[in-house]
Amino acid sequence: MLIGILSDTHGLLRQEVIEGLKDVDHIIHAGDIDKKEVIDRLEELAPVTVVRGNADKEWAEYLPENVILEFAGKKIYIIHNKGKICDDLKDIAVVIYGHSHKYSLVEKNGQIWFNPGCCGKRKPGQEVSYAILEISESGEFEINKKVIDNASQNSKLPKDIDKIISKTMVLTDKGKTPDEIAKRLKISEELAESICRMYLTHPGVDVAGILQRIS
Repeated sequence: MLIGILSDTHGLLRQEVIEGLKDVDHIIHAGDIDKKEVIDRLEELAPVTVVRGNADKEWAEYLPENVILEFAGKKIYIIHNKGKICDDLKDIAVVIYGHSHKYSLVEKNGQIWFNPGCCGKRKPGQEVSYAILEISESGEFEINKKVIDNASQNSKLPKDIDKIISKTMVLTDKGKTPDEIAKRLKISEELAESICRMYLTHPGVDVAGILQRIS
């Protein structure tokens, strides 16, 4: 059995992640989803178990703070912030969490504590990762880390790309051309053109959606 594990998408579900999860039997999201559309898209791939993160506001009130799953007789405990665990974990084989945006795999007293890292929006220089958990019929676990190599794409994008996209959307609404926007924001005409095109050809798209497409 294959289980996809991800966390901290923050509204951005990368195409590389979608492709990497297309053959899994189940998906676990450890919170900070930011948008229900992320869950909806994941559910098109496989059944999804998700917990609520600190960045998941009113729309996510129906989501649980923690969940226990069981596969092949082994229990998996899922929570966003491990610092908020107050349950008895003595029968738990694997603890999955997120929040820190840092990949971590540690064995403690016979338990696996696992953070898949961040695979959505991230700070410059931060690794983008998720994982595939393979469970054998005997209940043995093997976690395979998946890293998205987007250094080449992101090296072309300014560090404040989110702000640039937001300002470009505003200027486009005001009737400014890509050339005018490029000069105003001190970016390349190619980047301005790409953002404007995505904004105008995808009605309702937001900053995260444009970033996903131009990345």
